[in-house]
Amino acid sequence: MPNVDVLVVGAGPAGSVAAWHAKQAAPELDVVLLERDRAVGAPVRCAEGVGDAGLREFANPDRADWTSRRITSVIFQAPDDTEVALADCGLGWILDRTRFDAYLAAQAAATGAAVLVGAEATAMTRNGDGRWHVRVMERGNETVYQARVVVGADGVETMVGRWAGLDTRVPSRDMESCAQYVLQGIDFDPDAIYLQFSDAIAPGGYAWIFPKAVGVANVGLGLVALKTDGRNARQYLDAWIARRFPNGARTGYTVGGVIVHTTIKQPYADGVMIAGDAAHMINPLSGGGINNAMKAGRLAGCTAAAAIRERDTSERRLSAYHKAWMDLLGEDHLKYYRIKQALEHMDDAFYNSLARTVNGIAPDKRTIGRVFTHALIRHPQLIPVAARFFV
Repeated sequence: MPNVDVLVVGAGPAGSVAAWHAKQAAPELDVVLLERDRAVGAPVRCAEGVGDAGLREFANPDRADWTSRRITSVIFQAPDDTEVALADCGLGWILDRTRFDAYLAAQAAATGAAVLVGAEATAMTRNGDGRWHVRVMERGNETVYQARVVVGADGVETMVGRWAGLDTRVPSRDMESCAQYVLQGIDFDPDAIYLQFSDAIAPGGYAWIFPKAVGVANVGLGLVALKTDGRNARQYLDAWIARRFPNGARTGYTVGGVIVHTTIKQPYADGVMIAGDAAHMINPLSGGGINNAMKAGRLAGCTAAAAIRERDTSERRLSAYHKAWMDLLGEDHLKYYRIKQALEHMDDAFYNSLARTVNGIAPDKRTIGRVFTHALIRHPQLIPVAARFFV
């Protein structure tokens, strides 16, 4: 029965960064990173877009082999296909997640963490010795790891959180079903991401085009099942693609779920922290989670290392992790969630009208701030949105 200091479950961005920073902060610790799939980063279950500033906190994308495309602009599309190009939206990247996730796991390994693929945590109990006993299946064999701290980075369906007794439930209205194709041979601006909002196209969510190369893009949508006409996400996506890109070649396909809720109230317990999607650490307005996951993983890894060095891995000690997260991004996510709730009441006619209004602003002055101010003047029904944001 191997004894380890930190056992990280899940080698996505949150888990790999947690293992990397735990070992970096305390090199004397034994850190093990588990990935249930046979390869880190596969299969890909997201649109792969990230902001430049957050990414650079962990890796340099310039000339990296794990980026697919550099993004310099954002184009919003109204339900009637009116396009609004925004200025000064900042730089972004479309990743190659199969390579990027492997890069992060390699960083963890380079610090001395052990990375195990094809290793699935199947159960977890806390015994009287103050350690968690985690059952792991690897190559048909079961091993029980004893860990002083377990970091659960095992995604939206986290089992670590449940085994630790944490409340990870999410309201059905805040769970989006997503479907995405990799399309080739389609026409779009390869330096821009496209976001289209429409109850007819993606009720409760939005559709996207994220370029991976000239003529190649991740094309998908997310929707809230409670708001649909009975069709699933893939059926909505098929209908949208049939209209937008009828001649596009579908060379890849994925489905999944995205939580657009706020961080769970307690992502920690005695000897346990959960991070990233597992703790709902996702921007509830955009559904973006890669940079958030890495930030959360860093906090979890550093907190685990400090707590073990202090010989105190209690719930009280690990609560510092949650406080640090809320100060960093969690409070902002509460505001974004209020905006999301307010926008749920806006119909397609509103978005069409807003797009035409915004296009009246000079392109070089069409920043988010100006758009919001202009929209408040021309569309008073947005005032409650602003009020909810600042209250």
